[in-house]
Amino acid sequence: MAEPEERELFREVQPMHQNMIVRLVMPFESIMVVAIILPLALGPSRQQWVELVLVMIVCGLAFPYWIMTLKLTTVVTDRRLWARFWVIPARDVPLETITSVESIKYSPIGDAGGWGVRGSRKFYRVYNVSGDRGVHVRFGEGKRDHFLVGSRRPDELAEAIELGRFAATS
Repeated sequence: MAEPEERELFREVQPMHQNMIVRLVMPFESIMVVAIILPLALGPSRQQWVELVLVMIVCGLAFPYWIMTLKLTTVVTDRRLWARFWVIPARDVPLETITSVESIKYSPIGDAGGWGVRGSRKFYRVYNVSGDRGVHVRFGEGKRDHFLVGSRRPDELAEAIELGRFAATS
């Protein structure tokens, strides 16, 4: 007999461009790359000039575009919680293994070390895009058995995890 499909309880997609720092820095990064490489492109040979233009395109346009398209997807089903940041392997935790969930306010720089997927002394691993709110999830007793997921709707996320945990254990 086939198992029933997982029922989605919560989904949040947070694009990296919602981070104000990224929105401010990326255009300047493009301008700086052009400002640094363009004077170099005026002096060298034709072959070196082509290479510099390619570097300028990649660093000045492609990299900022790639950063702006990154997104953090957080999903809670009636069986699991997973957080995925683009191509980085998703953090996938069965709900029955979760021991505690807490909606918190944290310091993105002090506690999390910035935005993105980060290692943290306080939370072991952090998945966040912007803001200072998230859900601290514990799924064991070890030092590495917890993580933080940043969210614009942390109370809803924590509630969905608790609801799923209750459904998974009954």
